[in-house]
Amino acid sequence: MLKTRVITALLLLPLLLAAIFYLPQAGSIGYLAWIAFCGLIMVTASWEWQRLSGMQGLIAKIYPLLTGLLFAVLCRLIYSPSLLLGLMLGSSFFWLFINPVWLNKKWPLAAAGNLNALLGWALLLPAGLAMIVLRGAGPWALLAVLAIAWVADSAAYFAGKAFGKHKLAPKISPGKSWEGVVGGVVGVMIYVYFLPKQIFTHGESLSLVYWMLIAAVLTAVSVMGDLLESLFKRQIGIKDSSNLLPGHGGVMDRVDSLLAILPVAAAIYLAFYLF
Repeated sequence: MLKTRVITALLLLPLLLAAIFYLPQAGSIGYLAWIAFCGLIMVTASWEWQRLSGMQGLIAKIYPLLTGLLFAVLCRLIYSPSLLLGLMLGSSFFWLFINPVWLNKKWPLAAAGNLNALLGWALLLPAGLAMIVLRGAGPWALLAVLAIAWVADSAAYFAGKAFGKHKLAPKISPGKSWEGVVGGVVGVMIYVYFLPKQIFTHGESLSLVYWMLIAAVLTAVSVMGDLLESLFKRQIGIKDSSNLLPGHGGVMDRVDSLLAILPVAAAIYLAFYLF
């Protein structure tokens, strides 16, 4: 399994980096290639979502197509930073305030049936748009945000293995511990401390205290994004959202924490960019 995971990662990571750094930037016709790349991720994740959420009938069959069309329409928001900010703030409100309640109450996803189409769009589409927004700040800016999820996950894993004694959410994800969360926060803070701030617009004008606060918030939503998908999978008794990525499960298994991090990071970036 480890060998399969490594091989898949070695194939996917260069593809992701090539798309981030070599697809045309904003302002050119070729920029549509980057939008299409983000849309492909959203469509694939939406196919997994309709299986995960218990959607049935015609809506389940055409859900990936509808997601792609809606994503294309929402991409028009790219030209209106204020509307984009509103959408990102709405998504951030979900991850920061509604998601913790959801995790506490453990609301059953399948009970909503086809209404989960709306929830899926609320989870997926802001993250896809956030990828476009953050890459507009520069390829390194987007990569820096993506790396927060990777650093948080790795630091939490090693801290949990070494010191984990107090379970974070035993009924949702038994392997996670509070010590792991602390390790993830510390790891991301160290990462952000050394991160070149000038890759973000006005980033160098922000004091270190604010950068550390942002690091803590993004790590927290990263954990909650991971837990929410774990809750959904546990409710229907599956281990992975699909088998599309050998050794890694599905696309949603790889982007669960990014679904939370990306809109929050984009909201912060747009707020500083606009004001």
